[in-house]
Amino acid sequence: MNIRNNLQSWLENALIVFTGLLIIFLIGGDRLVVPPILQVLGRSHPLILHFPIVLMLVALVFVLVPNILPTPHQQRMARWSLLLATFFAGIAVLSGWMLSQEEGYEGDNLNLHKWMGVSVYFIALLVYFTLDKWPKMQKSLSLALVVVLIGAGHWGANLTHGTDFLMAPLQADSEGKVSLEEAEVFTHLVKPILDNKCISCHQASKIKGGLRLDEVEFIVKGGKNGALFDSTHWEKSLLVHRIELPKEEKKHMPPKGKAQLSPEELEILKLWVQGGADFEGTLADQGQESPLYQLASLQMEKDAPYDFPAAKEEDVESLNNFYRLVEPIFPGSPALSVSYFGAGAFDAKSLSDLSKIKDQVVSLNLNKMPLEGVDLKAIGALENLEDLKLNSTGVKANQLGFLPDLPHLKQLSLAGNELDKSVFEILGKVKLLESLSLWDTGLTEKDSEGFTKKMPHVILEWGFQDEGIVYRLNAPQVKFENKIFKDSEEVVLKHPIGSVQIRYTLDGSEPDSLNSLVYEEPIHLEETVQLKATAFAKGWSKSETATESFYQAGLINPDHVDLKTSPSGNYQGKGKETLVDQKKGDSNYASGDWLGFRDEPLDLFVDLGEQTASKLAVSLMYHEEAHIFPPVKVILEGKSNGSQPWQTIVSKDLDVPEKSQKSRMEQMIFEIPSETYHSLRFRLFPNTKLPAWHRGAGDKGWVFVDEVVVN
Repeated sequence: MNIRNNLQSWLENALIVFTGLLIIFLIGGDRLVVPPILQVLGRSHPLILHFPIVLMLVALVFVLVPNILPTPHQQRMARWSLLLATFFAGIAVLSGWMLSQEEGYEGDNLNLHKWMGVSVYFIALLVYFTLDKWPKMQKSLSLALVVVLIGAGHWGANLTHGTDFLMAPLQADSEGKVSLEEAEVFTHLVKPILDNKCISCHQASKIKGGLRLDEVEFIVKGGKNGALFDSTHWEKSLLVHRIELPKEEKKHMPPKGKAQLSPEELEILKLWVQGGADFEGTLADQGQESPLYQLASLQMEKDAPYDFPAAKEEDVESLNNFYRLVEPIFPGSPALSVSYFGAGAFDAKSLSDLSKIKDQVVSLNLNKMPLEGVDLKAIGALENLEDLKLNSTGVKANQLGFLPDLPHLKQLSLAGNELDKSVFEILGKVKLLESLSLWDTGLTEKDSEGFTKKMPHVILEWGFQDEGIVYRLNAPQVKFENKIFKDSEEVVLKHPIGSVQIRYTLDGSEPDSLNSLVYEEPIHLEETVQLKATAFAKGWSKSETATESFYQAGLINPDHVDLKTSPSGNYQGKGKETLVDQKKGDSNYASGDWLGFRDEPLDLFVDLGEQTASKLAVSLMYHEEAHIFPPVKVILEGKSNGSQPWQTIVSKDLDVPEKSQKSRMEQMIFEIPSETYHSLRFRLFPNTKLPAWHRGAGDKGWVFVDEVVVN
């Protein structure tokens, strides 16, 4: 009992001290200087204030709602919760006043929040000390306390997050969307970025650096560091400079710890400044081919290609084994592809396992699995299935009755199965079917005449027919031990037809039959190169090009590099170590040996110490069908010491592929001039909008990297 009484007495005395300090601050606070140690307390205000709010609400429940507990216990709970709430409210108000003395806090929002907070403290103080003396006044005082508590929270949210933060979602919905043709560059493209990422520190109530971004006139005016825009050299504009600074720089905007600009938002702001920072122009004025218009279409009209939820990670993991691979059709997609391997180990009952992910499977590959006589109704339960491969499985027409149950089926492969004409009656009920493979099925084009009349939009594939064309050679085989080597690596080129001539290059160019090197003996590599080899023979069409990238072990290790941006989604490997571990990734981007970048560019800093470099090489994966594209821009910079500015070594925009190609490994090599660079900065920018020909048009592309080598 003594301990409780002593604590109560101590807290009540503290309230008297807090009240005296508040009166001093309110009377002469603007003339007082806050020492650094109290500035720390002031900056803890956002952390402290939530605790007294919760306590205050608990206390008000016990004061306003009768008979929650027996009367003596309820009075005791009300008194103690009010005392503790008022005590912490006093700390919150004092710390808030100290924070308000820092530069950048001013305006109506601040004044309203400050006086509301002070009112919360004094009304809570009044309620506590009159709890027993004025019982008839408690309800009115408590309701007043509720009102000022809500007001203080509302104006505090405005102060921190921007005016009308609470109602912004409803206001956004009521405003509706505008079309690209009607959209204004500043109002509908630039201003939303400023509102989401900048306004919280640069508005009427919080003017960091003397800069306001909530009104056009203040944006034009600039802040204490000058104007935001340089009309002569747009790239030197203060706005562009601050948003492009590395994240760890003190002057980088938005500051570290705040929500950062996405690559698209960064590019939109830069393009807006480059175009003269116009506050009235429309997107239509830019032209549909302009980069700003293209970025706007991504920001304003992007729709997800698949709107169903992703499967549980544990379900996907449980389905993966040596005989079945389940993976997203592209990184980050909820849509899944399922492939079976090993006919000897196939168990038809395993098809029922897919019920765990029946809503997510869009592609199923059962080629060469023994399905003759198997009940395939489990496949009919995959409602979102779009692509089904049943080549050489032994299926008969009477097993395919489930196909009309697949409302989204577009591609179907039945090659290599003995079928009769009754199959067309079933296929005629698959409404969205687009392509059908039927070679080596015993069926003929004449058999399909009724089907093609009913469904003329379906493309029928009947396989290769020899009409005297020239056959194409197989690609050469490339034999080697290590893709990443220390001193040298021996490479052997082979072809099953001994009379062919193999020509190759080591600079990444395509081999030709006249000028490229002729392979005669093993090739000894002593540097980082990309080898390409093609087979030629009289009477044959030249082969496809075999490509392999080789890397001489570089100068850098994990201690020498700093990855400033984070890989996206589940494709984070071992972080920066993945880029310099001298281990090449395979064709599976989800293996953990690759880093995938989608929301931010790869931004890698390399510290070479006393060493200098002559070459930087990067290993990439491209697979357009899986949304993995070449980067759209590459920037390599260098400097000789920490105080010098970065010098551009390479700044290159890359072409976007015009069609999907097969999955492949690629290599980029950049020569570093003779200048002595002890630090390098390397950036790869992913495609922010997939092209119109792609099935994911308008979506973001990925860049996948597994190794960066500096020699």
